[in-house]
Amino acid sequence: MNKCERCQKREASIIVTGDGQEQLCVSCFNDRLSKDLGVQLESMPEEIVVNDHSKTRRKFVVQQRLYPNGLFLEATEDIEYGYQFAVHGEIDCNQEELFQKLVEKVKHGVHKQFTKVGKFLNGQTYHSIIGDEVVGRIDHDERRSSEPMIVIDGQPYTWEQLGEMVKSYEGFQLQIKFFDMTDDVE
Repeated sequence: MNKCERCQKREASIIVTGDGQEQLCVSCFNDRLSKDLGVQLESMPEEIVVNDHSKTRRKFVVQQRLYPNGLFLEATEDIEYGYQFAVHGEIDCNQEELFQKLVEKVKHGVHKQFTKVGKFLNGQTYHSIIGDEVVGRIDHDERRSSEPMIVIDGQPYTWEQLGEMVKSYEGFQLQIKFFDMTDDVE
């Protein structure tokens, strides 16, 4: 990957266009926008650590991004295809309260388990849905670019694996509703 054109230290993950093109890391992008918008970003913890529904310790990396339409905070679990949570606040929001909202969203999001692993009598394992409800997110599968990856309980599932879990619901009705990452899902 390319290095940030400003600090030359971190990986560039944002491309800014205007009077040319500039590749920036998140920190340099935030600094630039902070000056442009006259907004002072407060420092906040870089990690959130919580226990999930099974008392497993989950560690999240926190990233803040400033945009002209507000401040976004994202908590991404430090494993591939793990949990991800995000919140959005207005530019002049209370940043400490926004961070606390993110912490609460993370705690709430890892508190409930939606899938479980079981074993048939022959020893074969299976995955099933708990309580007729699944909450997760759509991601991508780099090995199978034509199919999305569904992440539930911080674990990746292919369409085929999800299909196996819903087979027991044949004849049932289904409601699918999509939410933005910053929306609260109940």
